[in-house]
Amino acid sequence: MTGSNLFSNPCQVGSNALSQLFPNTPASGFAPEGTTVSLWNPTALAFEPTSTLSNGSWSIDLILPPGKGALVIAPTQFLNTFTGYVLGHDGSPITNDAGLSFPPPPLFSGPNGVYLLGDKAPLSDTGTNIFLNIIGRIPYIGEQVTQLSGASTYLGNGNWDSIPTLAVGEAAFLSIMSVPPPSLSIIYSNNQAIVSWPPYASEWTLQTNNNLTTGTWSNYLGSIINNSVTNLSATGTLFYRLFYP
Repeated sequence: MTGSNLFSNPCQVGSNALSQLFPNTPASGFAPEGTTVSLWNPTALAFEPTSTLSNGSWSIDLILPPGKGALVIAPTQFLNTFTGYVLGHDGSPITNDAGLSFPPPPLFSGPNGVYLLGDKAPLSDTGTNIFLNIIGRIPYIGEQVTQLSGASTYLGNGNWDSIPTLAVGEAAFLSIMSVPPPSLSIIYSNNQAIVSWPPYASEWTLQTNNNLTTGTWSNYLGSIINNSVTNLSATGTLFYRLFYP
């Protein structure tokens, strides 16, 4: 479409270089002059590098393997035909034409971050299947799928605040946590509230709020020892949560 598109290569095309994905031939179609393709850097959280189509050639012949997302900005709408090998979710070639079995991908093992990804298999994914078919598991509560139209947050038990859909050849930003969100444990003993959470959650911040309707969350300023706090019982209500910045 004219303007910004989040794109994912839908099949294995040679070396998956831009010159092969968008060859500007009558059989494949013609990308308009000035089209740009930018890769996503999850460390810098920025699009870099960028390649521009000028005089029929790309300024950088970027490699875009299936499953890796990119931002395509088109001056005008254009149609491109892809001819290549169909892959499973794990990137293996599909050879069973009758059954069309699509193996699942390996479990994602990278660090927390925001990644621009698509399904290696040329299939449409909806809801939890986006995470399942791209990173090998259902999403954790709080993880998101962000598209140009907005973000969808996973609420748990198969529910989203809005159900995302990823079409063939589309990419989306996945906000990925390497471990599940930690749970708070609150017990009452000897007239004290003891709040604790798992030791691996060192990057999470304990916050409190005395009114979920009109109040605001603020960082807990008391003493925290080994991810545990002990509060003397007080009049009124106090709510706790863990916040990940």
